[in-house]
Amino acid sequence: MLDWYSLQGQLPLLDDDHLSRMEQDLSAPVVARLLGLFLEDGRTQGEALRQAFIAQDVQKMARWCHSLTSACGSYGALRCQYLSEKLEQSCQQGDADLVAAQYTAWQAALDATLQILAAQLNETR
Repeated sequence: MLDWYSLQGQLPLLDDDHLSRMEQDLSAPVVARLLGLFLEDGRTQGEALRQAFIAQDVQKMARWCHSLTSACGSYGALRCQYLSEKLEQSCQQGDADLVAAQYTAWQAALDATLQILAAQLNETR
């Protein structure tokens, strides 16, 4: 079985099929507005998770990860969704080394995902 790090690297940052289905169901302008909200929310929640990580507050980290797992899944941010879920589990288990490694991977995935979303939203404007 693959370890979490190898598996996360195989997941796309954004699932284009998921976004296409959203556009078919809701329309491109609505999806663009929703992605804009996700972009803002990702930045806000990402900062809250960063602050909890700096404070080494694994309980707060677990709560933020739980929220982020759901939000990322709703928008097809598969790598962030997966890493949020794994990070939440590691926080609950209290494995400080694993928390640090997964947080670092999660932060990189979030930054890359938000960068892609920002670029896509700029193209539609």
